[in-house]
Amino acid sequence: MSANNAKIQAVIETTFNSAINKLAANEAGNCYSDLYVQVDAESGELLIYDEEDALVEKTIIFDWVNTTCDDDKFTQQVSATLKAVLAVLVTKKVFDNPCFLKPFSVSLTDEDFSVIEELLFLDDENLRLDDPLLKDLDADLDDFLAKLLSDVK
Repeated sequence: MSANNAKIQAVIETTFNSAINKLAANEAGNCYSDLYVQVDAESGELLIYDEEDALVEKTIIFDWVNTTCDDDKFTQQVSATLKAVLAVLVTKKVFDNPCFLKPFSVSLTDEDFSVIEELLFLDDENLRLDDPLLKDLDADLDDFLAKLLSDVK
């Protein structure tokens, strides 16, 4: 991966916007609760599939072609980049389209559609414990309890 992260994120954001526009313009009136993303380190392809495993959009990220890092590190870097792009898209409210049902998720998968990592989870009614807002909740609660019970021996 190179230092062109801003350019890579812009290309990925454009690709997601294109996929979302295609799904929203679907004349069949389908609603979606899942999207799947696949990446290929050899070809640099980024593929976005709907929940019926139909290809919606694809692009090539040339910085990913024949990357020299190992598969796990590549997957971690790609995952972090995709999460950053999806966070931007959430703030732009692109997933508020009526064609997306809640709970809604975007997952990174392998070529067999086995989920490697969940990149995004949106639900109006439920709050996930792995949400970044709750990242240090456990440590904060432990500190609070320790302070509260410090005079009780």
